Amino acid sequence: MDDKYKEVDALLGGLFPSQTLRELFDYKVQALGVSPTTAARILGVQLRALNGILNGTQKVIDITIISKLASFVQLPREKIVNLYLDGVEKHFPTSTISATKVEFIKSYFDLAALRKAGWIENITDFAHIEKRLTARLGLKSILEYRKPAVDVAFCVGTYEPKNELTRAVWIKAAQACFTEIDNLYPYDRAELVKLFPRLRWFTTNEEHGLAEVIKLLHRVGVTVVLQPSMPGLQLRGATFNHDGKPCVVVTDFVGFYPTLWFALFHELFHVLFDWDDIKLNQYHITDDENKQLSVQEREREANNFAGEYLFSREKVAQIKYHLHDDEYVTRFAADNQVHPSIIYTQCAFAMPKNRSAWILARKHSPSAGHTISQYGFALENGELIAELTKPLKSLLYA
Repeated sequence: MDDKYKEVDALLGGLFPSQTLRELFDYKVQALGVSPTTAARILGVQLRALNGILNGTQKVIDITIISKLASFVQLPREKIVNLYLDGVEKHFPTSTISATKVEFIKSYFDLAALRKAGWIENITDFAHIEKRLTARLGLKSILEYRKPAVDVAFCVGTYEPKNELTRAVWIKAAQACFTEIDNLYPYDRAELVKLFPRLRWFTTNEEHGLAEVIKLLHRVGVTVVLQPSMPGLQLRGATFNHDGKPCVVVTDFVGFYPTLWFALFHELFHVLFDWDDIKLNQYHITDDENKQLSVQEREREANNFAGEYLFSREKVAQIKYHLHDDEYVTRFAADNQVHPSIIYTQCAFAMPKNRSAWILARKHSPSAGHTISQYGFALENGELIAELTKPLKSLLYA
């Protein structure tokens, strides 16, 4: 950057990006009309070694090359040295994480659970841990992390769940997804009600049905994301208030295709009938840990709603004696616009002591894994939240 721009650039917070050593070299080669091979010959260095210097991947160099490079690109040697060191630092970082951050991470994260979930690769490399967590949670620094508020809808008094740290980071991960998706549509309860007669049919499309429903719900102001559960948590789903709009998380806790749909309609019950409470209390988690009667009652009502909507008890009574006739069940499912696996699962739930019904439910239930991998937000690989949400945002805003 020319000296005349430096003062303005500082005032404006770095609008003018600094050039790398590679960019300066490429520009000079182009201006002179020579090839990189010819330039390397002029500098008296092998092209492979020169590329290592320009890219910052070669840590050991002949110092005289710096002087030759400075002359070639017509810049001070100090400038070339600094650019070279910047490149090396990018590929071989030397910075360490502060003791404050280490203590913060230990206090607010269950590292063993995060490693088991695939979020992090080990529990001792704290620079790596910070990088993974900040990427997934949409933070610039790990010190920005705050545990979510504990005022959960339907709970009476203080509820302290097991695995509190893991539960908290799962919630924050979901909230990061909502922020990144940024649903621009207002929530319209009347339009959501109008959608319901159409939604069950989408269960018949294993490949794209759930994605299409997520898109329809998005247009009425209800954001839905698929997020894996985590080891030690018995989370089935959750409904959040995010920017005054309902946001639903569905997990693959059980791992079957029909249970994804059941969890979705369970949470939509909360959106339809408990939104005022959730809006006030920020969120409601559907899990198997909370034993409070106030929560259990609402969960029973939500379960009944989801079950009746997908495949009613009346229909279960009609079909339960024909479960071993696959063709009959398939025809019955088509007539009722529902995926056959939902019939088997609903019948198994209606007959919990019938071992045969559960065997059939497992046999005929596709895995939830494919749907989750397409549009879900994995809690691994350390991808930035902006990258993780790209497939779903492409679907929603296509």
